[in-house]
Amino acid sequence: MEHTRVSFVLGHLEEQARVLLTQPATDSTLIVTDLSPFHPQSHLWPDQPGDSGTLLWEGGQARVSPCRMGAISPQGALFVDADIPVKRGEPGWAFVVVHPLAGHYPLTVGTPVTLRVDGEARRQLSLGHSGCHLAALALNRALAPYWKKEPAERDALGQADFDRLAITRSRVEPLGSFEQYRIGKSLRKKGVMGAELLAALPTIAEAINTQLATWLAAGGKIERSRDGEAIIDSRWWHCELEGRRITIPCGGTHADTLGELGRVEVTLAPCEEGFTLHTRVTP
Repeated sequence: MEHTRVSFVLGHLEEQARVLLTQPATDSTLIVTDLSPFHPQSHLWPDQPGDSGTLLWEGGQARVSPCRMGAISPQGALFVDADIPVKRGEPGWAFVVVHPLAGHYPLTVGTPVTLRVDGEARRQLSLGHSGCHLAALALNRALAPYWKKEPAERDALGQADFDRLAITRSRVEPLGSFEQYRIGKSLRKKGVMGAELLAALPTIAEAINTQLATWLAAGGKIERSRDGEAIIDSRWWHCELEGRRITIPCGGTHADTLGELGRVEVTLAPCEEGFTLHTRVTP
């Protein structure tokens, strides 16, 4: 069995493929193909929901629910999402995109199919994901005064990477995202002034929104790249920002330019042991 080759990194919304595996499930059919334009939700860091759309074959079609990650064992057993028992790249295992179809369909191995992504749903998630990255970079900058000492961890702009050190949850939404940050003992040891930071959330939000407006007004390209075609190959987000091209590891989908995002604004709110950040994109 082979890894699913994926083209969502290139922005593709439709592909011709062949069925590699069909597995019935409760009220649904799970389909694996050799090639897919669908972005699946990661089982390791499930921030961006999977693409939905349509699967078509000669004489029929079916709605594809949000796609998920899967792995096929050397014995041919399919495991989905949290049930995947091995790390990606495990010898003998094939990592695949799982396309859930509502209902039962007798599609056999080798059947030619057309995979068609819901383009508008993809666009809204892509804008939300690009806005999420920009908000994280702006958050890191706005929090510079709240470090007693500089940590070794730096972001793509060379700033103290609070986002990576403190984030506990991230969820990309249509035209936005939601993140949760924890300011615990280890982060305080690294130098974060937690009490001062939490007391200044309104000021920090204002600084983030000012920075986002500046970046968006300047414009710039957003690009994606990949180390290979397989779903397990590393993927990257690139953006022209402040006169240079920055790079962030990212497996999701994105806008093509900063201009597409229109306006990006955040709100911050305290929560247990930290705060939340909600990003909204208004194209």
